[in-house]
Amino acid sequence: MADYLTTSAVDSLVKSYQSAQYSRRVYPLEVRQQKFSTLSSGWGDLKTKLTALKTTASDFKTATDSSLFFTRSVSVSNESVLTATASSNSPQSSYTMRVNQLAKSDLIVSETQASDTAVTTMAGTHTIQIGSGNYTSNVDVELTGTETNETIMEKLSLAINADKAVSLSDSFDPTAVFTGTGSFTIDINDVVGTDTAETISYDYGTTSKTYSEVMDDLVSNINTNVNGVLAEKIIDDITGFVSLQLTVEDSDDSITIGGTSTFLNMDVINEKGASGLANASLFSPATDQSKFSITSKESGYDNRLIMSDVSGSIFNQIGLTSALLTGRTISADDTSAGFIYSSTSSTDNALNAKVAFNGINIQRNSNVITDLVDSVTFNLSAVNKVEDPDVSISVKVDTESITADIKEFITNFNNTYTYIKNNSYSSGDKDNRGAFVGDSTARSLMSTLTNLAMGQVSGLQTGNLSYLSEIGISFSPATGLSISDSSKLETSLEENASQVADLFSSTNGIANTLYDTLDNYLGVDGSISNLIKSYDSNVTYYNTKIETINKSIDKTADILRGQYESLQMQLLTLTYSYNSMNALSSGGY
Repeated sequence: MADYLTTSAVDSLVKSYQSAQYSRRVYPLEVRQQKFSTLSSGWGDLKTKLTALKTTASDFKTATDSSLFFTRSVSVSNESVLTATASSNSPQSSYTMRVNQLAKSDLIVSETQASDTAVTTMAGTHTIQIGSGNYTSNVDVELTGTETNETIMEKLSLAINADKAVSLSDSFDPTAVFTGTGSFTIDINDVVGTDTAETISYDYGTTSKTYSEVMDDLVSNINTNVNGVLAEKIIDDITGFVSLQLTVEDSDDSITIGGTSTFLNMDVINEKGASGLANASLFSPATDQSKFSITSKESGYDNRLIMSDVSGSIFNQIGLTSALLTGRTISADDTSAGFIYSSTSSTDNALNAKVAFNGINIQRNSNVITDLVDSVTFNLSAVNKVEDPDVSISVKVDTESITADIKEFITNFNNTYTYIKNNSYSSGDKDNRGAFVGDSTARSLMSTLTNLAMGQVSGLQTGNLSYLSEIGISFSPATGLSISDSSKLETSLEENASQVADLFSSTNGIANTLYDTLDNYLGVDGSISNLIKSYDSNVTYYNTKIETINKSIDKTADILRGQYESLQMQLLTLTYSYNSMNALSSGGY
């Protein structure tokens, strides 16, 4: 018996107990827990694959002209001269183009003047006018009479480049009472009456305020509700009268103000600052010399510069005389004032892009031409050399990119299909069963995918493509979809793109049906999400139960160990007593 109560024997007895309890109470629970964990993992992996398939289906189910089946490719024979892009559903055709002139921005230069020469007779405010396209802007330049040729050009340049569209209301006595009501609209880069106009309303019919308070209210209202414009209350330094000033924040933006009450008197249409129309610069063509230039921001004849001295004579001072500006005199040499490019008329000018398109001479303001062929953009970059042939442009269905999209769809379809299939059978080994064996949800998904791949799309016009197999895509129960006839697919895309699109994106089309089906499975409350939640809940339940039982087994094992150790002590005491009595008995003899 002593052998059974050694420390190693006690350890062995306790472990034997723990092992027996584990086999009887814990292992069956772990088997169940592992089953639900496998199911959760399996459905989680499938959900990821289904999500990718749904995303692809979403791309395919667009039933408008922007459908990927109407994607176009453009080939250009000489891309050093021009390039072209085409939007979806643009007409398939071929064109020829010859670039004879590139569009340019209008440019004018001043006289070349000695930089340090003093100019003492120009003190005061000089107002110039600069026009380009549909816009005209006045700019004030303040001179003190202490400038030189260089500083006059510098101040002129700074004034033009800093000028933004500004609208100023009438001025009012700040303490006078205003009792009016009304509204006005503000559009940035738009026309009043469109949906983008912001309406500013005010009502002081019952609760009057002073003009100063009214201006404060309008400033707050505008700055809170209108993007792209800064409203300020302006106080006249001399009279103390107040005005409302609106300044466009981006120099390239225009402003339209309409519907204002007579008290504001701010109606403007498409007002743009000079800095949004042109760039001014000062440079030194030689030591101690200064020259001034203005370049229109937009190219072409319609955006040519139209300039004048409105009051004062600052343009005239730098050689840009009224006769030169009106007559568009060309600069005779590097030191003379004048325009750089001729611009006699809309047909005779050096500012427009000039091309021969399919043999017809055409002009445009820009080197980016968007209105020549519907949904096709031409980007001109160089003039054809005399010996160059005309540039050939061909717009056709982009079968390469569409086929790539179809291949991605097939890949995501097959990833889903084969995953369900491979996890829906058992090898006979109970420990190697597929996660979806006997699962009705998986069987339903498998059936849906198979029917979509092999079945006929209903609701299409008689005689139109209605099977995937008719466009060269076949289905194998073993591996899923594949492009079995690439020539048939390419022909279908080139000749029957709308029918191919309907095959996928019509009401009962493959992509639409697939998307709607998967949406039901994949939503927050979809069947797959609910399954995973249920399986995860079971895993949590069994983990908790296993943890509780293990603690119970460990606790009982500790009690048993204590009992065995107590028996050890008792045995040791008895053995010690026995040996002592034995020794006494032997000594008595």
